Amino acid sequence: MTDKKRSWTSLLAFAVFTLAGCARLGPHAVSVLDTEQAPADWRAVLDQPVALEVTGYLTGEVRTGPKVLIDRKNPRTPAKDLEEQWVPALAYLVSHPTQGRFLLDTGVAPAGDDGSCDFGIEPFFHVPCRARRGDDVASQLTRDGVGPRALRFVLMSHLHGDHAGGIAALARRGHLELAMHPAEWKAAARELRMFDGYIAGQLDDPYAVRTLPVERAVQMPLLGSSLDLFGDGSVWVVEMPGHTRGEISVLLNAASGALLLTFDAAHLAANIEHRVRPGFAVDNRAATDAVTRIADFAAAYPEVRIIYGHEPTQWASGQRRVVLAGPA
Repeated sequence: MTDKKRSWTSLLAFAVFTLAGCARLGPHAVSVLDTEQAPADWRAVLDQPVALEVTGYLTGEVRTGPKVLIDRKNPRTPAKDLEEQWVPALAYLVSHPTQGRFLLDTGVAPAGDDGSCDFGIEPFFHVPCRARRGDDVASQLTRDGVGPRALRFVLMSHLHGDHAGGIAALARRGHLELAMHPAEWKAAARELRMFDGYIAGQLDDPYAVRTLPVERAVQMPLLGSSLDLFGDGSVWVVEMPGHTRGEISVLLNAASGALLLTFDAAHLAANIEHRVRPGFAVDNRAATDAVTRIADFAAAYPEVRIIYGHEPTQWASGQRRVVLAGPA
């Protein structure tokens, strides 16, 4: 082979390998960029808060005890929590600067003339419930000027009666779309759902259902599988199975102070402070793991305010509407 031919051959080989390398590098680089853009830890998330506004609504109270709230057999359970007590049933309105408004849970159903909002399925279970007329979340939203079309969706922590009781009243207002973990919808739709605490009559109203794309969740330190709902680090849905199969907690990365809403992964402060699982769980081991993850996160990030699922002391003022984040 002449020097000229050898030179052309070398040049052609260089071009082929260069082009082949470019073809492989393109997709690989995009993948790496996607990975690099994901937050490495919660500090990276909390250092970039978003101007969320969060309002808590006290919709009523339910009477329950350690059978539901906290494991009575655990020696760490405080004596005060071994008795039945009235605990708050809550809903939360979140306003995002670009994504609009959405609701977290719906609380209990509207009270009757006697102030009762009891629910259950006899003879399996009965939950005493009390509320003031007009405290249901639909009425409170209407008073605050938030109509049905102003809500993008209602993100459900799970579908038990003290969280899903307000669905019917919201549906009567008009447009309603629910979002939830796919495992929660599957559990609530099965024939024997009453044994896991679901009430079919509360879930029969017309509304659209959207399941969360949990396949997009990432493994975050301490809390585990977490979904960045809007992709901007503002709202994180954390998978917390145990109390129910599709239970979630929600981290709201608000500029005025981050909030972790545990919902029923931790009903009470005692669940976290003493690391004791809820009394009712479809999976005791998973419920214990959820409590441990929240407790570890709370210890690592004390600046994040923990809002428990049913902690009476957090709502002792009796206020029906409380601004938790954003302008007062």
